[in-house]
Amino acid sequence: MSRILLVRPPVVFSRTSISAPVTMPLSIAYLAANLRTHGHQVDVIDAVGEALNHIAPSYCDSALYRGLSHQEILERIPAEPDGIGVTTMFSQEWPHIAELVGVLHARYPGVPVILGGEHATAASEYVLRTCPGVRMIAMGEGEETIVDFADYLGGKRSLEDISGIRYLGPDGELKANIERPRVRKPDDLPWPAWDLFNLDPYFGEGEGHGVERGRSMPILATRGCPYQCTFCSNPAMWTTRYVMREVPLVVDEIEHYIRKYKADNIDFFDLTAIIKKEWTLEFCREIKRRGLKFTWQLPSGTRSEVLDEEVIREMAETGCMNVTYAPESGSEWTLDYIKKRIKIPRLIDSIRHAKRYGVFVKCNLIIGFPREKRRDMWKTLGLAMRFAWIGVDDTGLYPYSPYPGSELYDYLRGTKAIGPMSKEYFESLMSFMNLVPSSVFCENVGRREITFYRLLGMSIFYGLSYVLHPSRVLRSLRNYREGRSDPV
Repeated sequence: MSRILLVRPPVVFSRTSISAPVTMPLSIAYLAANLRTHGHQVDVIDAVGEALNHIAPSYCDSALYRGLSHQEILERIPAEPDGIGVTTMFSQEWPHIAELVGVLHARYPGVPVILGGEHATAASEYVLRTCPGVRMIAMGEGEETIVDFADYLGGKRSLEDISGIRYLGPDGELKANIERPRVRKPDDLPWPAWDLFNLDPYFGEGEGHGVERGRSMPILATRGCPYQCTFCSNPAMWTTRYVMREVPLVVDEIEHYIRKYKADNIDFFDLTAIIKKEWTLEFCREIKRRGLKFTWQLPSGTRSEVLDEEVIREMAETGCMNVTYAPESGSEWTLDYIKKRIKIPRLIDSIRHAKRYGVFVKCNLIIGFPREKRRDMWKTLGLAMRFAWIGVDDTGLYPYSPYPGSELYDYLRGTKAIGPMSKEYFESLMSFMNLVPSSVFCENVGRREITFYRLLGMSIFYGLSYVLHPSRVLRSLRNYREGRSDPV
C-alpha cells in the first residue's frame, strides 16, 4: 500500500476578469476514489475549496490566484507521502502550478511527483524539461494510471510497466511508455470520493460552473468528444473516442447526491453531454420513473443536433433549466475552418424550442481565429444579434486563444506566430476572461479591432435583449434583490 497525496491547485485568473467561477475538484475526487478502491491510502488538498475567499497576486501583474498559498498547502500535508499527484488543467495556470511543484519538491525531494490533466498532457515534454520537480506525466485519463503509479511506489511494478506516462531518462531523453487505452466502461470506476472533501464552501458560495441554483453537485455522464474542432485540445487529452455511461447508473449517482448531500441541482461537466437522442430520452424517462425532483443544467458548450422539440420538452419537464450551446461562429467559412460541423438553421430551431419550454439559453461565440477575416467576424456579430431577437439569455463573445494540443496551436507554432512557451504566452491565454485587451493571433485583423468587435457585439446583444424583451429588466432587478440567478 502506498500513501498518495493529491493536490488540486488554486485557480488562476486575470486581474480584470469579469468572473472567476470555482468548481468542485471532480478530477482528483475520481483519482482518490480509484486509489482507495485498490487499497492505497489517499490524502487530498483542495487548494480552492479550502480558501475560497483568499485572493492574491500570482505569477505576473495581470494574474491573481484564488485559494491556498504555497505555504498553506505545505502546512496541510498530514504526513510525508510516498508520491504526489497534481492536476494541471488550464495552460494559463501553469506558471503558478510550476512554482507550487517546486515548493513541494523542495519539501520532499525524494518523493516522486506525477502531473496529469489537459495542460500536462498537451505540453508533456515542456513540463518535464522546465519543471525539475516533476517525475512523470500521466497522459490522458488518469484513474488507472495513478493506481499503477501507486503500485510502482510500492514495488509492485516497474516504471516501464506503467502505461500512458512520459518521463525523462537518465540522459535527459524523453521516454514515452506504451499508450494507455481509453477507459471503455466509465461505470466500472468508483464514484468520486466526495467524502474526503469539505463541500460546504461550494454550497455556500454559489459560484460554480453553471448558474447558481442551490446546492449543486457535478457529474459526468459521458467521456470524451467525437468531434475534432481545431481550437480544442480534446483530441490530445481524450482522443476522439466518446463513451456514455448507463442511464440507470447515472441516475443512481444523482439520487445518491440528493440523499447524501441534499443536492437540488446537478451540473453536467461533460465535454459534449448530448449526442445520442435515445440516451437523452431514456435519461429523462428514468428521472420521471423514479419521481426525482431536482434541477439540472448543461453549462459546458453542447451541440444542437439532437436537441429537437421532443428532446427539449422532455428535458424541461425533468428539471433542465439552463443549456449552453457552442456554435462558436456565424460564418460558414469559419465553421468549416475550425471543423465545427454544425448547421446554424438547426441550431436556431433548437434554441427556439428551448425558449418555448422555458429553458434559459447561453451561446458561446469566438472571434479572431488565425485566418479569419472581417466579414467572418461581422457574420458572428450578426448571429449574436439574431440570438437577441429569438430570446437567448446570454451570449459570450470571446477572443480566440491557442491552447497546446490543438491543431491551430500547432499551425501558429509552425508559422512562428507563437514562440516557445513562456510566462508571456501563458499570460496571453487569459484574454478570454476580459473585455479588453483581446488576443493577437489573427492574421487579418488587429488586436484593437477585435476588441472593438467584442465590445460592440456584447453591447448590441444585451442592449437588444433588454429592448426586445423588457421583462428581463424586472427579472434582473428581482434576481439582484433576491440574490438568485436565472441567466449567467
